[in-house]
Amino acid sequence: MLLEILRTIKEIISDYVKHRLFPITVLVIVLFGILVNRLFNLQIIEGEEHLENFIYISEKKLNIDSVRGKILDVNGKVLAYNELSYSVTYSNNTNISNRAKELGMSENALKNEILYKTINILESNGDELRIDFPIEIVGGKYKYKIKDTQLKNFKKNVFSVINFDELKDDRKNATADDIINYLSDELFEVSDKYDSEMKLKIIACRYKLWLNRYQQYMPVTIAYDISEQSNAAITEYSDELLGMEVAVKSLRNYNDAKYFAHIIGYIGGISDDELKEYNRELPDEEQYTGNEMVGKTGIEKYCENDLRGVSGYETMNVDNMGKVIEVIDSKPASAGNDVYLTIDADLQKYCYDTLEKEIASILLANLVYGNEVEAAENAKIPITDVYFGLFNNNYLSIDRMCEDDADDIEKRIYADFVRKKEDTLAKLENILTKEHTPLSGLSTEYLDYMEYICEVLSAEGVFDKSLIDEKDKEYLDYIDNKTSLEQYLKYAISREAIDISLLDAQNDYYDTDEIYNLLCQYTLNYLNLDTEFDKLITKVMIKSGEISGDDVVELLYIQGILDKTSDKEYREYLSGAYGAYEFMTHKIKNLEITPAMLALEPCSGAVIVTDVKTGDVRAMVSYPSYDNNYLTNEIDADYYNKLMNDKTKPMYNRACQQRTAPGSTFKVLSSIAGLSEGVIDQSTYIGCTGEFDKIDPHPKCWAYPSAHGALEVEGAIQYSCNVFFYQVGYSLCNMNDGSYSDSYGLERISKYAKQFGLGDLSGVEIPEIEPHISDNDAVRTAIGQGTNNYAPVQLSRYVTTVANSGTCYNLTLIDKIKNYEGELVRDNEAEILNRVDQVSQSTWASVHSGMRRVISVYTSGTALIKNLSVAVAGKTGTAQESEVKPDHALFISYAPYESPEVSVTCVIQNGYSSGNARELAGFVYAYMYDPEKLNNAEMSGNTIVSD
Repeated sequence: MLLEILRTIKEIISDYVKHRLFPITVLVIVLFGILVNRLFNLQIIEGEEHLENFIYISEKKLNIDSVRGKILDVNGKVLAYNELSYSVTYSNNTNISNRAKELGMSENALKNEILYKTINILESNGDELRIDFPIEIVGGKYKYKIKDTQLKNFKKNVFSVINFDELKDDRKNATADDIINYLSDELFEVSDKYDSEMKLKIIACRYKLWLNRYQQYMPVTIAYDISEQSNAAITEYSDELLGMEVAVKSLRNYNDAKYFAHIIGYIGGISDDELKEYNRELPDEEQYTGNEMVGKTGIEKYCENDLRGVSGYETMNVDNMGKVIEVIDSKPASAGNDVYLTIDADLQKYCYDTLEKEIASILLANLVYGNEVEAAENAKIPITDVYFGLFNNNYLSIDRMCEDDADDIEKRIYADFVRKKEDTLAKLENILTKEHTPLSGLSTEYLDYMEYICEVLSAEGVFDKSLIDEKDKEYLDYIDNKTSLEQYLKYAISREAIDISLLDAQNDYYDTDEIYNLLCQYTLNYLNLDTEFDKLITKVMIKSGEISGDDVVELLYIQGILDKTSDKEYREYLSGAYGAYEFMTHKIKNLEITPAMLALEPCSGAVIVTDVKTGDVRAMVSYPSYDNNYLTNEIDADYYNKLMNDKTKPMYNRACQQRTAPGSTFKVLSSIAGLSEGVIDQSTYIGCTGEFDKIDPHPKCWAYPSAHGALEVEGAIQYSCNVFFYQVGYSLCNMNDGSYSDSYGLERISKYAKQFGLGDLSGVEIPEIEPHISDNDAVRTAIGQGTNNYAPVQLSRYVTTVANSGTCYNLTLIDKIKNYEGELVRDNEAEILNRVDQVSQSTWASVHSGMRRVISVYTSGTALIKNLSVAVAGKTGTAQESEVKPDHALFISYAPYESPEVSVTCVIQNGYSSGNARELAGFVYAYMYDPEKLNNAEMSGNTIVSD
């Protein structure tokens, strides 16, 4: 049996070997053997090596942000610091195209839906978008938040042209609605299923990312400092919210922001120009990247190199799943240095608050019940100006009154406003196109409108006033109100002063009447949409009583400016205890309504306190101020626009950039010049008769028609006698040959002004205006008039030099710099600009004595500054800028008189009288030297006649 089986197998094998398939079978077996051998080598012998080669698929570099250094006051109180927070970034995700195809929708539609979901997540958790977009919704309508050059640049970006002039007229004149429709329909395909508010938010986000279309890998931040709830939700749905990521970022924060904003400044994203500038001389390992934050203004900018630190990195190998396998190179981030200022934070805050109170007290002292006609005398402030100030400075809004949730009082006022505006525009059209009434025949209200029309046409570039010959009869008749606006504008047309290209003209061939008709239509269309014209209408309604004081009081609560909760004055007002006038005075006194809110005159000022022994600035206040927290990291567009539209210009640093004539504070320098040049000495008496008759026209003393009689230099400083210093200025002009030369006198005055630092910037580490020493009229220059102009900080250096008897410092705001471990990097000291060596001790003694007598003898016995435990020396000054506005109030001073330590310089724009600036300084000295006196002291707000 077995033999038969074997025989059978043998026959089968023999037959297969003889078969033609046998060679193929052998070949297959050989190849299979080779394959098995190769697999054995790859998986068993060389397996580990190939596994390593497979997982080392990419190299990644992770940047590690440095921590920006802190900014602290001289005592170590933190003013600027960093805080970690969650931010939402939005980028072009590479997978979005595939996802859109899977869902059967366009990429644009998917992107819009992702943004819609993200915005809903943020808003449901109390967070919000932080997008700077130039269009907003007001009263249910899209409106621009920008104008002029900013608006042109925006349109240029939207329509993708290099120059604005490349745009066709319809795009040049595109309304906010036109822009929204273009972006929505042609670029981003935003569906009408979203309401107007949501559509605007989606477009704003899409537009911000679209601006990076040539750097699509760059994400943009759309929300800052979001809540844990938003972070968790966005992270949870990250597979649906393609392009959205939550990043941990270090945000810059500022403590007590309004007190220090002008000094510290803020940070923001680095621009292309800044990137090139900063990287020009930096080694490769310290180069800035395009997503870093840098100082934009103030100490943040000046000390950028110290505060920044240097970012680090980690270079690593990761597998195809993103898992870190190995760190192959790294550099730790180094923290920035801490900057200590010379500023005493507590003193700074006290000076700011006290300056605000002083300005409020001046307003109250000059506030009267009535309208502007009744209040014209003595430059008083009518209560109607206070009411209007709240509208004019955008705290109360007419636009708010037409919204769906408007109060009944708002609806009534708005209906009256609409009717008044329609009537006014109709009458204006009649005056311009039919009646052509001469200006002399118009009411004050319509005279104001005519003036405003000319201002608008000039501001919009339609009317070039420089082409008008001011000697022409047509112009002179217009100035004298003898002609109509129609005649004046037709005269302007004849002078080719009207740019018809801006009037929607269809061709270049129009006669004068046709151009004038186009001009009228342009003007009326402009006024109909102009918010400033709306304010003029509101002002008229307030003056006429159509909007009453009681209406304004109610609007303050309806529009959220004041809160009824626990408001004692409001309850008393409702009970009839007092009316709207008294109510407003209470609110101004309590600073619930501040001078900054009203934007009247006065509404601004500066205080500088300087260490006279070192040149360190201990306080440098500018009022009003702003909150730099809203401008740092990412600008809050709404807040920024509010600042830009604020009539008080809160971002303007009055301490360093307000150009002010020094007034009688300059008489101290004139005294030194006169004594040092030998034109007077300590025994020289000059008689004051009330006017100076050696030049024409005769300048008068401030006391005119009274007179000071005969005074020597100390008495002249004490009484601030103009005639005495007119004579000093006149004598400085007398040359050795007996001839009179105004330029010679100016040259001698300028020599001393430069020695006291008035010819240069003060030295502080933030921007300031260039000072200007008077270059005409030596006689008037000697009393601080002429063309003298200085910033308050420059006057501070001047009085500091007087106080320490001749050492002129370059003032400084920086005390020292330490690294993050607390080790001293640099101990900063104010540099000495020069020493005033040629002034004799007797001259210093006379000047110091005269300044002391200003306080000890001339100042009222009830004044706080006269009754302090420390002796103060000072000099008042008033500077007239306009005959229809209150004078500026100035006061320079130092203390203690016997051994000076600090100087205090106070400037209140339109502060009525230097006595108010002196009163302010008294409170500052009381805070520093005699705090017990503060408990019983109150601001009087009283003004005095002298300076």
